[in-house]
Order: sequence, then structure tokens, then C-alpha cells
Amino acid sequence: MSLINEPIQNSVLEAAEQQLEGKLTPAIHEAYARIVVAGMMAALHGDKGGILASLRDSKDPISDCAIGAVNLCLILRKKSRGTMPLNAMVPAAMTLMLHALDFANKIGVVQIGTPELVRATHIFAGAIMKNLGITQQILQNAIGKVHAVTQNQDTLEKMKTAAGINPAPGAPIAAQSSAMPSPAAARGLINGI
Repeated sequence: MSLINEPIQNSVLEAAEQQLEGKLTPAIHEAYARIVVAGMMAALHGDKGGILASLRDSKDPISDCAIGAVNLCLILRKKSRGTMPLNAMVPAAMTLMLHALDFANKIGVVQIGTPELVRATHIFAGAIMKNLGITQQILQNAIGKVHAVTQNQDTLEKMKTAAGINPAPGAPIAAQSSAMPSPAAARGLINGI
């Protein structure tokens, strides 16, 4: 049974995989593909069909698919001695979860639709955050910092300038003319029409 190159058959899961892969940059996609292949080989390796085959006896296949994909990628990352890029590992783990859910769906252990995918994604996100040491408190602190930045006009203007959205003071006129007008200037332009 070779599932390594087999496409996902469930339309909900297939759409999720296509959306995920569509957001990958070419630089990340190569590492991502290697991780997915290694993960599929590891999931299928072993007695009686490997890790995927154990889903037949699962009490909670959705949770097992999500947590299993995360754990599998963490094992692979450890074997790579930390060289596996995190920005490729997380989407690869998600793809492995999608393939595991598709397998569970094919063998009739669970019917997968949008609600089941949403549940699996929540479990997946929780497992990733837990294993990367991201706590609820860290998230709340980050949200607070982002909110504080959005409330400070000086900081926002500096960020826009650094990102090239606003021209730096003294920049050539050509660079300034391509920038978006400030909200006040835009209102003035609209009012003048």
C-alpha cells in the first residue's frame, strides 16, 4: 500500500491542501516537500502498515491524526538535528495531518467534512503551540503589544516608512509620489472633487 504519492481524495481535505501549498514560497516548498515525503514514509513504515494503520483502532481518529502529524514532524526535526526549517515543518505537519485524515476517511473510521477539519485544525494548532512553548500568556502579551503599536501613530508611521509604505523624510519626489496619501490627504482629495 503506497500512499506516498497518492493524492488526497476527500474534496474538503484536498481544497485545504491546495490552499496551504498555494501560500508556500518556492524557497520553503522544497524543504516542505522533503518533509512530507519523509513523514509519509515514516508513517507507513513498520509492522502492519505503520502509524497510519493504527488509526483503525483509534478512539479519536481526528485528534490522533492532528497530534500524530505534529509529533511525527517533531521526531523528524530531532533526527535532522534541528536543521529542519520551522517555516517548512509546520505546513508539512499540516499536510501530513490532512493525508492522515484522508486515510481515516477512506478506511471508514471517520467521515471528514468541514466541521471535522476545523476540529482537527484546532487540535493541530494547540499541539504545535504547546510543543514550541507558546503559551496562552505569550499569545496575550503579543496581542497586547500589537494593539499598543496600532494605537501609537508615531510608531505606525515609523513602521510604514521602514516597510516602504511611507517615503522617508527627504526622499526624492518620485519615491514620494508613488506612496499612498495619508487618510487626511485622501479626504482632502475626495472633498475637492
